[in-house]
Amino acid sequence: MAEIKQGILGAVRGKIGPVVGCIWRGVNYLRTKPRKSSKKATPKQLLQWDKMSLVSTYASKFRDFVNAHCPAVHNGEKWMNGKEQMISRLMKQGITIIDGLQHIVIEKTILSIGNLAPAVIRKINILKTGKFKVQWDNSLVNALTLDTDSLTMMLYNEDLDLFTAIPNIGNRGDKYAHFSLPQEWNKGKVYFWSMWKSADGSIHSTSCFHGMIELIGEQETGNGEQETGNGEQETGNRQQEITEVMPLEQVQEIALKQYLEEVVSTTEAESSLPLKEGETTPPVRHPFNEGELKKWTPPGYTRRINKQIIKHPKEVKEKGDKKEYTPTSPFGIIDGARSILEISDIRVEQKE
Repeated sequence: MAEIKQGILGAVRGKIGPVVGCIWRGVNYLRTKPRKSSKKATPKQLLQWDKMSLVSTYASKFRDFVNAHCPAVHNGEKWMNGKEQMISRLMKQGITIIDGLQHIVIEKTILSIGNLAPAVIRKINILKTGKFKVQWDNSLVNALTLDTDSLTMMLYNEDLDLFTAIPNIGNRGDKYAHFSLPQEWNKGKVYFWSMWKSADGSIHSTSCFHGMIELIGEQETGNGEQETGNGEQETGNRQQEITEVMPLEQVQEIALKQYLEEVVSTTEAESSLPLKEGETTPPVRHPFNEGELKKWTPPGYTRRINKQIIKHPKEVKEKGDKKEYTPTSPFGIIDGARSILEISDIRVEQKE
């Protein structure tokens, strides 16, 4: 049964036989009742469904903030709010494939769109007190920029899957300011964006992405302060003490180096095992166990979905009269056991 609230010529909401009345984006529509298809989904449909689930799950974390700081735009015959613009942008240019699975490129995320010129963020680092210090200069100025413009930092913790915005950290004329992370954020990969807003809140800037820092938990010293160290590497537990937010390319190089060192140390430990009875030389062991290379994902890419739609899309490669299925990877096709040392650039994406 359908309901007509504004008389016989008003909008219809509800179902009348095979006809359904609904309102979408403020416009009244009549459509046919959908039927469940008996056809199997094609590989392209599965990829598209998986991509939509991935992007919508990710965008939901930022919904309130982007809706408030991205003005609605008119696209053809419909209006798009901030979250819908974010989803559309990521669907077109924010997805890459790693080991056959689609991932979001986090640095492609835009959280605000505005006309105010931002200040150039020079450095974001951790102090011994555990607070963050952000420094900037005011080289980008125009008639809209004022010393009273305030800085907002936006942070996303990938491991906790949480987003937060810290407003009014400092004014443009201060050239530096301090802020603290939420108390429960003591570990995980944290990504940083900045936005500038006028004192009256009437205009703001487009968000700028600054990089990532990996929190390894609080380490207490004798006086109770957080131990930041001098950046020396502890290969035994893969901890790299990073005292400042770094660009993703630099973070990825550090992560790759740590991963390789762990693999080498594992290989050396295996080669030192005593020989079994009847063996004259230790067996040759490859540094990677089967499937181990596929489990490593460079920082800067994330994948969280509401529903597992597709597990490992594979591409078909002809080999004689047989068809051989090989998992796809952004590093190229990997036949058998290969070394990660052959990877020239961990940011190279697969060309489709």
